Amino acid sequence: MRQLAATVLIGSLCVALPTQAHEAGEFFVRVGAVQIEPDASSGSVLGGGVDVDSATGLGFSGTWFATPHIGIELLAALPFEHDIVGTGALKGVDIGSTKHLPPTLSVQYYPLSSNNTFQPYFGIGLNYTTFFDSNTSATLDGALNGDTDISLDDSFGVAFQVGADWQLNENWYLNAAVWKIDIETTADISVDGTKAASVDVTIDPVVFMAGVGYAF
Repeated sequence: MRQLAATVLIGSLCVALPTQAHEAGEFFVRVGAVQIEPDASSGSVLGGGVDVDSATGLGFSGTWFATPHIGIELLAALPFEHDIVGTGALKGVDIGSTKHLPPTLSVQYYPLSSNNTFQPYFGIGLNYTTFFDSNTSATLDGALNGDTDISLDDSFGVAFQVGADWQLNENWYLNAAVWKIDIETTADISVDGTKAASVDVTIDPVVFMAGVGYAF
């Protein structure tokens, strides 16, 4: 009897779930926790190099479906803050920190038919990363014997994406996605108002997001 009741319950839930996942003209929003893991490297500066630590924050996106298989997504987020640290001869030196915003516009491809409640997707797009509120540390001031400052150029690069939606009911979804983003910048370090060093920095982070989605 319990097995029969369980079978009936599971069957009723399956019937209750909608069979339409995404459709042309639909607008879909996602929001979730984001983890940024830079794969950073740099040229030589002050006898060493620089690295960029990971950061966690809140991300959100909106996708408009041109067809059931093609979506146009704009990815945004609240500002992320990263610590900048030294490498090589500068290993252990706290250089400073910076904040950034990474808006990304992508074209997404959804390969499965719209009657699947599990929908993987793939995307490629253009990322624009702007850096702001960049500050140096007292440690760097002491190492360079002056009042230091750092600035980072904005970046344009390609972004690749893989993700999936799991439909819970007519409007709500679970979502998980991963991006690989090309971010390259030039960091200028000044001492007492005079540029003392300039270094090219490749950040190229892997970005993870897990959250929920809602279809309109």
